[in-house]
Amino acid sequence: MYIFNPEHDLCLANGDIHFVPPESALALGRDCGSITKYMRGLDSNADNGAKIVPWGWNYVLRERLLKEGVSSSILPSDEQLDHIRLFSGRSLAFEAHEFLLGFLSRIPVSRNLYAAPSGCRKMCRSAAELDTFLRSYENIVLKAPLSGSGKGIRFVRGTLSHSDRGWAENLMRRYGYLVAERRAEILDEFAFLYEVAAGRVLFKGYSMFYSHNGVYKGNILASDSYIEAKMAASVPRELLWGIGEGLAEFIRQRLCGKYEGFLGVDLYFYKGDDGKILCQPVSEINLRMTMGLIARNIYDNRSTLLNMDIGEGTHAFEICSNLPAKGSYSYRFVPACRAASC
Repeated sequence: MYIFNPEHDLCLANGDIHFVPPESALALGRDCGSITKYMRGLDSNADNGAKIVPWGWNYVLRERLLKEGVSSSILPSDEQLDHIRLFSGRSLAFEAHEFLLGFLSRIPVSRNLYAAPSGCRKMCRSAAELDTFLRSYENIVLKAPLSGSGKGIRFVRGTLSHSDRGWAENLMRRYGYLVAERRAEILDEFAFLYEVAAGRVLFKGYSMFYSHNGVYKGNILASDSYIEAKMAASVPRELLWGIGEGLAEFIRQRLCGKYEGFLGVDLYFYKGDDGKILCQPVSEINLRMTMGLIARNIYDNRSTLLNMDIGEGTHAFEICSNLPAKGSYSYRFVPACRAASC
């Protein structure tokens, strides 16, 4: 059984088993519930009826399913849910990035030339650390340790407003840190897609997506070879392969035995101060189903899943807010040249 519960990230961030997600998140789940037809086939063990594959596992979903009569034997345990919440924090991306810097030093591509330096992002644990980071870069992005759907992100230039400072200090008290990043001129966004199953890390493909101010908009529908070629136009393929291998090894060491399911690792290319194109190889790690996995499945099975002809990179899959009907959503397939027009 497949469940589309896009409120998942908000449930994790709140942490309360009785949390009631905002109506906007619930509306997205209701309006776009048929997305589950594009989730099918991603996990071959789910179709036998003995496994539930949600967008993401959290305490709120498990409690709901228990009340609906689902046996606890096929639901994740407290320990498994604790691990999901722990590893869904943005600190995991920092661990992966540091691991990659060492891993990439083994390949004949200078990491200093192509990989984003660690100093462009910091886990701030005090107001003093945050102020120092802001003085260093001036134009920054603040991110809550746990957040989703573009929420929990603030853009700051120059100085912190009273509201931003209160928000930041509250997060540091609650979680022990928040993430501060130098705001970059992002050129392209991609993801490496994986599944952790039975102690193995399976590479599920690439994703090419686009967003606006941290809010996901859509995915380009294309093959892995097409997307890899797009990335290779900016950095050597050896670096891409090294990133993929390094991420798989990090996931194997850090998550195997503690997490089973899908995950996506977002990365982006941006223009450095000297005009060179750089790669931030671990922007986010999402321990759940992702729109990138949906897009990958749609394209790879387009002959059976779609009632339309699409070519290599010619169309995009988008999530749209149906304005002026506030709180109403839909998904659509559009020519790539018209992507993100909603």
